[in-house]
Amino acid sequence: MISFKAPNQYWNESHILAKGGALIAPLGQKALIIAGKQALEAISSSSFLLGLQESGITYSIALFSGKVTTTEIQTYRNIAADKEVDVIIGIGGGKSLDISKAVADHLGIPIVAVPTIAATCASWAALSVLYDELGRSSSYKLLKQSPSLVLADLQVLAAAPKRYLASGIGDTLVKWYETVVNHNEEPDGLDIRISIQIAKLALERLQIYAKSAYEAAGTGEVTPAFKEAVDAVIVLAGLAGSAQGNTPRAGIAHGIHNSLTFLPETKDTLHGEKVAFGLLTQVVLEKRAEDEIHRLASLLHQLQLPITLKELGIEQPSAEVAVTIAQGVQLREEAISHLSFAVNETLLAQAIQTADQWGQRIAQENYVQQ
Repeated sequence: MISFKAPNQYWNESHILAKGGALIAPLGQKALIIAGKQALEAISSSSFLLGLQESGITYSIALFSGKVTTTEIQTYRNIAADKEVDVIIGIGGGKSLDISKAVADHLGIPIVAVPTIAATCASWAALSVLYDELGRSSSYKLLKQSPSLVLADLQVLAAAPKRYLASGIGDTLVKWYETVVNHNEEPDGLDIRISIQIAKLALERLQIYAKSAYEAAGTGEVTPAFKEAVDAVIVLAGLAGSAQGNTPRAGIAHGIHNSLTFLPETKDTLHGEKVAFGLLTQVVLEKRAEDEIHRLASLLHQLQLPITLKELGIEQPSAEVAVTIAQGVQLREEAISHLSFAVNETLLAQAIQTADQWGQRIAQENYVQQ
């Protein structure tokens, strides 16, 4: 059995939020908007809220600035239930969207996703990433459906700091590397083969457009390269994860990300930034060719993504912290047993150290060139 979960509509154009009311009206007439303060400021000039009113949609706003925990989900679920809303509108980055999706899922009502940064595929994915009260990775909540509607206003996204797009690119590059190692030619492996092909398309598009898109990010200018990158981050990365079946999957880079969240030093880094270092570690663990590792590490560095432990905020000796990170990586035994390379705590710790050394080398090369 293979299941696919995707939004009914994905709109990716400049100033689409001005038309948001008309697009949302068929889904509900009484909305709860869950958003961060900065996200609301980002859409303030878009006429989005006015458009809701003109379309006959009444709304309440619940500010969100916390962590996506089971307690917070219950809190916002109670707010939505008390107001008897029939649609949830999530506005912001991954955390705001993830809590919005979880609340809508609990209540069985539609969810509209309005990303204000292109840092993950959260506006597409039918899951919410959960954390504990300390901000450490906890689990994933699988949702019954993806958002009904995604409104990706390119003008809003292009005005966001470029760090967020870089994070989204890092998180999207990972998709092919994490998926292809689980390749399965058995009949039941169709889900993974579908995901591999979509993730490959995302990888190919970003290899062409990532650097140009990054240069445009934060300027407010919507270039063709920027639009390509946004679609790769939201649509292609989202689609790659939407085909789910019985094939075991070992998400090594994300496993490293999850472990890194337990180190307080990394609290100021973004999801895609930690995943990017996890990706560099994975390709080292796989023993990929040195020229391929060099190209990948160089690209990550050009996007100012962290490729050393120090860039993640970690000052301890790499040998010591690498063991700690490796011990925190949780992968399903069923999944890693099918990989073509060995994975264990010792090898992971060695790969983390080597990845850090690669990062230092690339950073030094670029310093010398400057």
